[in-house]
Amino acid sequence: MLENISITDRDAFILSAFIYLSAFLYGSLTLRWSRNYSHKTVFCLITSGFIIQTFGLYLRAISINGCPLGNFFEIAQFISWSTVLLYFIVGTVFRIRLLNLFCAGLATFLTGASLLMPALDKSYAISENSPNPWIELHASLAVFSYAFFAMVTLLSVMFLIQQHGLKKKQNSSIYNSLAPIQKLDQVSYRLMITGVICLTAALICGAIFYSKNIQSVPVFKLIVTCLVWVGYCGVIVLRNQRKLVTRRHAITVIALFIFALLSLWPVQSARSHPHDFSEEPLKNE
Repeated sequence: MLENISITDRDAFILSAFIYLSAFLYGSLTLRWSRNYSHKTVFCLITSGFIIQTFGLYLRAISINGCPLGNFFEIAQFISWSTVLLYFIVGTVFRIRLLNLFCAGLATFLTGASLLMPALDKSYAISENSPNPWIELHASLAVFSYAFFAMVTLLSVMFLIQQHGLKKKQNSSIYNSLAPIQKLDQVSYRLMITGVICLTAALICGAIFYSKNIQSVPVFKLIVTCLVWVGYCGVIVLRNQRKLVTRRHAITVIALFIFALLSLWPVQSARSHPHDFSEEPLKNE
Protein backbone atom coordinates (compact mmCIF):
# COMPACT_ATOMS: atom_id res chain seq x y z
CA MET A 1 0.00 0.00 0.00
CA LEU A 2 2.77 2.44 0.94
CA GLU A 3 4.53 1.89 -2.37
CA ASN A 4 1.59 3.57 -4.10
CA ILE A 5 1.87 6.69 -1.96
CA SER A 6 3.65 9.61 -3.56
CA ILE A 7 3.97 13.13 -2.25
CA THR A 8 5.82 16.21 -3.39
CA ASP A 9 7.07 19.11 -1.32
CA ARG A 10 4.31 21.27 -2.81
CA ASP A 11 1.70 18.74 -1.66
CA ALA A 12 3.04 19.08 1.87
CA PHE A 13 3.02 22.89 1.63
CA ILE A 14 -0.57 22.90 0.35
CA LEU A 15 -1.72 20.64 3.18
CA SER A 16 0.06 22.73 5.79
CA ALA A 17 -1.53 25.90 4.37
CA PHE A 18 -5.00 24.36 4.74
CA ILE A 19 -4.25 23.32 8.32
CA TYR A 20 -2.99 26.81 9.21
CA LEU A 21 -6.14 28.24 7.63
CA SER A 22 -8.28 25.82 9.64
CA ALA A 23 -6.57 26.96 12.84
CA PHE A 24 -7.16 30.61 11.98
CA LEU A 25 -10.80 30.15 10.98
CA TYR A 26 -11.61 27.96 13.97
CA GLY A 27 -10.01 30.40 16.39
CA SER A 28 -11.60 33.46 14.77
CA LEU A 29 -15.10 32.01 14.60
CA THR A 30 -15.13 30.59 18.13
CA LEU A 31 -13.76 33.83 19.49
CA ARG A 32 -16.35 35.84 17.58
CA TRP A 33 -19.47 33.77 18.16
CA SER A 34 -19.15 31.48 21.15
CA ARG A 35 -16.34 33.11 23.13
CA ASN A 36 -15.30 29.58 24.02
CA TYR A 37 -11.84 29.94 22.52
CA SER A 38 -9.86 26.68 22.71
CA HIS A 39 -6.14 27.45 22.81
CA LYS A 40 -5.34 23.73 22.83
CA THR A 41 -7.25 23.08 19.60
CA VAL A 42 -5.60 25.99 17.79
CA PHE A 43 -2.21 24.93 19.14
CA CYS A 44 -2.68 21.34 17.95
CA LEU A 45 -3.71 22.49 14.48
CA ILE A 46 -0.72 24.81 14.21
CA THR A 47 1.59 22.04 15.39
CA SER A 48 0.20 19.67 12.77
CA GLY A 49 0.68 22.26 10.03
CA PHE A 50 4.21 22.92 11.26
CA ILE A 51 5.16 19.24 11.15
CA ILE A 52 3.84 18.82 7.61
CA GLN A 53 5.51 22.03 6.45
CA THR A 54 8.77 20.80 7.99
CA PHE A 55 8.44 17.63 5.93
CA GLY A 56 7.89 19.72 2.80
CA LEU A 57 11.00 21.78 3.48
CA TYR A 58 12.91 18.55 4.11
CA LEU A 59 11.88 17.19 0.71
CA ARG A 60 12.86 20.44 -0.98
CA ALA A 61 16.21 20.53 0.83
CA ILE A 62 17.01 17.01 -0.38
CA SER A 63 16.14 17.88 -3.96
CA ILE A 64 18.41 20.94 -4.05
CA ASN A 65 21.19 19.62 -1.81
CA GLY A 66 21.04 22.62 0.50
CA CYS A 67 18.87 25.00 2.48
CA PRO A 68 15.74 25.82 0.42
CA LEU A 69 16.18 29.57 0.01
CA GLY A 70 16.76 29.89 -3.72
CA ASN A 71 13.60 31.73 -4.79
CA PHE A 72 10.84 33.85 -3.29
CA PHE A 73 8.51 30.87 -2.88
CA GLU A 74 11.02 28.96 -0.75
CA ILE A 75 11.84 32.06 1.27
CA ALA A 76 8.15 32.68 2.02
CA GLN A 77 7.76 29.07 3.15
CA PHE A 78 10.88 29.28 5.30
CA ILE A 79 9.78 32.55 6.94
CA SER A 80 6.37 31.04 7.65
CA TRP A 81 7.98 27.93 9.15
CA SER A 82 10.46 29.98 11.20
CA THR A 83 7.71 32.25 12.52
CA VAL A 84 5.69 29.27 13.73
CA LEU A 85 8.81 27.80 15.32
CA LEU A 86 9.44 31.11 17.05
CA TYR A 87 5.83 31.17 18.22
CA PHE A 88 6.38 27.89 20.09
CA ILE A 89 9.22 29.57 21.99
CA VAL A 90 7.69 33.01 22.51
CA GLY A 91 4.28 31.58 23.40
CA THR A 92 5.83 29.33 26.02
CA VAL A 93 8.07 31.98 27.57
CA PHE A 94 5.82 35.06 27.51
CA ARG A 95 2.34 33.48 27.37
CA ILE A 96 0.79 36.12 25.15
CA ARG A 97 -2.92 35.53 24.67
CA LEU A 98 -4.19 35.05 21.09
CA LEU A 99 -0.67 34.99 19.67
CA ASN A 100 -1.43 31.54 18.27
CA LEU A 101 -4.41 32.92 16.34
CA PHE A 102 -2.43 35.76 14.79
CA CYS A 103 0.48 33.43 14.05
CA ALA A 104 -1.87 31.04 12.25
CA GLY A 105 -3.17 33.96 10.18
CA LEU A 106 0.31 35.05 9.11
CA ALA A 107 1.39 31.47 8.37
CA THR A 108 -1.73 31.03 6.24
CA PHE A 109 -0.97 34.22 4.32
CA LEU A 110 2.72 33.51 3.67
CA THR A 111 2.26 29.83 2.85
CA GLY A 112 -0.96 30.21 0.88
CA ALA A 113 -0.08 33.36 -1.06
CA SER A 114 3.20 31.87 -2.28
CA LEU A 115 1.36 28.72 -3.40
CA LEU A 116 -1.24 30.75 -5.31
CA MET A 117 1.52 32.35 -7.40
CA PRO A 118 3.39 29.50 -9.16
CA ALA A 119 5.66 32.02 -10.90
CA LEU A 120 7.38 32.62 -7.57
CA ASP A 121 8.68 29.04 -7.53
CA LYS A 122 11.14 29.57 -10.36
CA SER A 123 13.74 26.96 -11.19
CA TYR A 124 17.28 27.98 -10.42
CA ALA A 125 20.84 26.70 -10.58
CA ILE A 126 21.81 23.88 -8.22
CA SER A 127 25.34 22.89 -7.34
CA GLU A 128 26.40 19.26 -7.37
CA ASN A 129 28.98 20.05 -4.70
CA SER A 130 28.35 20.59 -1.02
CA PRO A 131 27.06 24.13 -0.35
CA ASN A 132 29.43 26.64 1.22
CA PRO A 133 28.72 26.62 4.98
CA TRP A 134 29.21 30.38 5.35
CA ILE A 135 26.66 31.13 2.63
CA GLU A 136 24.19 28.60 4.01
CA LEU A 137 24.59 30.07 7.52
CA HIS A 138 24.32 33.61 6.16
CA ALA A 139 21.09 32.84 4.28
CA SER A 140 19.53 30.87 7.14
CA LEU A 141 20.29 33.54 9.76
CA ALA A 142 19.09 36.34 7.50
CA VAL A 143 15.75 34.70 6.78
CA PHE A 144 15.32 33.56 10.39
CA SER A 145 15.83 37.16 11.51
CA TYR A 146 12.82 37.97 9.36
CA ALA A 147 10.83 35.53 11.49
CA PHE A 148 11.64 37.71 14.51
CA PHE A 149 10.52 40.78 12.56
CA ALA A 150 7.34 38.93 11.54
CA MET A 151 6.61 38.17 15.18
CA VAL A 152 7.24 41.81 16.09
CA THR A 153 4.78 42.78 13.35
CA LEU A 154 2.12 40.46 14.77
CA LEU A 155 2.59 41.96 18.22
CA SER A 156 2.35 45.45 16.72
CA VAL A 157 -0.94 44.56 15.04
CA MET A 158 -2.22 43.21 18.35
CA PHE A 159 -1.03 46.41 20.03
CA LEU A 160 -2.98 48.59 17.57
CA ILE A 161 -6.13 46.50 18.01
CA GLN A 162 -5.92 46.61 21.80
CA GLN A 163 -5.16 50.33 21.82
CA HIS A 164 -8.16 50.98 19.57
CA GLY A 165 -10.36 48.94 21.92
CA LEU A 166 -9.18 50.92 24.94
CA LYS A 167 -9.75 54.28 23.25
CA LYS A 168 -13.21 53.33 22.02
CA LYS A 169 -13.99 51.49 25.28
CA GLN A 170 -14.85 48.33 23.37
CA ASN A 171 -15.80 45.25 25.36
CA SER A 172 -15.90 42.52 22.71
CA SER A 173 -14.25 39.14 23.19
CA ILE A 174 -11.15 39.89 21.11
CA TYR A 175 -10.28 42.99 23.15
CA ASN A 176 -10.83 41.13 26.40
CA SER A 177 -8.68 38.23 25.20
CA LEU A 178 -5.69 40.24 23.99
CA ALA A 179 -2.67 40.78 26.21
CA PRO A 180 -2.14 44.20 27.86
CA ILE A 181 -0.52 46.77 25.55
CA GLN A 182 2.41 47.24 27.96
CA LYS A 183 3.30 43.57 27.68
CA LEU A 184 2.90 43.58 23.90
CA ASP A 185 5.21 46.59 23.64
CA GLN A 186 7.89 45.11 25.91
CA VAL A 187 7.98 41.70 24.21
CA SER A 188 7.98 43.35 20.78
CA TYR A 189 11.02 45.43 21.75
CA ARG A 190 12.97 42.41 22.99
CA LEU A 191 12.20 40.40 19.87
CA MET A 192 13.20 43.28 17.61
CA ILE A 193 16.59 43.52 19.29
CA THR A 194 17.04 39.76 18.91
CA GLY A 195 16.10 39.99 15.24
CA VAL A 196 18.64 42.75 14.65
CA ILE A 197 21.34 40.67 16.38
CA CYS A 198 20.43 37.71 14.19
CA LEU A 199 20.55 39.82 11.01
CA THR A 200 23.87 41.31 12.11
CA ALA A 201 25.30 37.80 12.51
CA ALA A 202 24.01 36.96 9.02
CA LEU A 203 25.77 39.98 7.53
CA ILE A 204 29.01 39.04 9.30
CA CYS A 205 28.84 35.47 7.93
CA GLY A 206 28.20 36.83 4.46
CA ALA A 207 31.11 39.24 4.79
CA ILE A 208 33.46 36.38 5.71
CA PHE A 209 32.60 34.53 2.50
CA TYR A 210 32.38 37.50 0.15
CA SER A 211 35.66 39.00 1.42
CA LYS A 212 37.36 36.04 -0.28
CA ASN A 213 35.01 36.06 -3.27
CA ILE A 214 34.57 39.74 -4.03
CA GLN A 215 33.58 39.07 -7.63
CA SER A 216 30.46 37.21 -6.48
CA VAL A 217 29.10 39.93 -4.16
CA PRO A 218 25.36 40.47 -4.88
CA VAL A 219 25.51 44.27 -4.63
CA PHE A 220 21.78 45.02 -4.90
CA LYS A 221 20.83 42.31 -2.39
CA LEU A 222 23.51 43.52 0.01
CA ILE A 223 22.32 47.13 -0.21
CA VAL A 224 18.68 46.21 0.41
CA THR A 225 19.57 43.94 3.34
CA CYS A 226 21.65 46.69 4.90
CA LEU A 227 18.72 49.10 4.46
CA VAL A 228 16.51 46.67 6.38
CA TRP A 229 19.16 46.41 9.11
CA VAL A 230 19.52 50.20 9.32
CA GLY A 231 15.75 50.59 9.41
CA TYR A 232 15.27 48.32 12.42
CA CYS A 233 18.30 49.78 14.19
CA GLY A 234 16.81 53.23 13.62
CA VAL A 235 13.47 52.15 15.11
CA ILE A 236 15.26 50.81 18.21
CA VAL A 237 17.24 54.04 18.66
CA LEU A 238 14.19 56.28 18.18
CA ARG A 239 12.19 54.16 20.60
CA ASN A 240 14.89 54.43 23.25
CA GLN A 241 14.88 58.20 22.75
CA ARG A 242 11.08 58.21 23.14
CA LYS A 243 10.72 59.78 19.69
CA LEU A 244 8.87 56.80 18.21
CA VAL A 245 6.42 55.19 20.62
CA THR A 246 2.96 53.63 20.90
CA ARG A 247 0.86 53.88 17.71
CA ARG A 248 3.53 55.46 15.50
CA HIS A 249 6.03 52.84 16.59
CA ALA A 250 3.64 49.98 15.78
CA ILE A 251 2.75 51.40 12.35
CA THR A 252 6.42 51.96 11.52
CA VAL A 253 7.28 48.37 12.46
CA ILE A 254 4.49 47.00 10.25
CA ALA A 255 5.55 49.17 7.29
CA LEU A 256 9.18 48.17 7.75
CA PHE A 257 8.32 44.48 7.71
CA ILE A 258 6.36 44.91 4.48
CA PHE A 259 9.42 46.59 2.98
CA ALA A 260 11.62 43.76 4.30
CA LEU A 261 9.38 41.17 2.61
CA LEU A 262 9.37 43.03 -0.68
CA SER A 263 13.14 43.36 -0.51
CA LEU A 264 13.44 39.58 -0.69
CA TRP A 265 12.00 39.51 -4.21
CA PRO A 266 15.34 39.92 -6.05
CA VAL A 267 17.03 37.12 -4.12
CA GLN A 268 18.61 34.70 -6.59
CA SER A 269 20.42 31.42 -6.17
CA ALA A 270 24.11 31.01 -6.93
CA ARG A 271 23.88 27.37 -7.96
CA SER A 272 24.89 26.05 -11.36
CA HIS A 273 22.32 23.63 -12.77
CA PRO A 274 18.66 24.43 -13.47
CA HIS A 275 16.20 22.39 -11.51
CA ASP A 276 12.42 22.09 -11.78
CA PHE A 277 10.41 21.34 -8.63
CA SER A 278 6.98 21.00 -10.20
CA GLU A 279 6.96 17.25 -10.67
CA GLU A 280 9.11 15.49 -8.11
CA PRO A 281 7.22 12.94 -5.99
CA LEU A 282 8.71 11.01 -3.15
CA LYS A 283 7.73 7.39 -3.10
CA ASN A 284 7.65 5.63 0.23
CA GLU A 285 8.54 2.01 -0.05
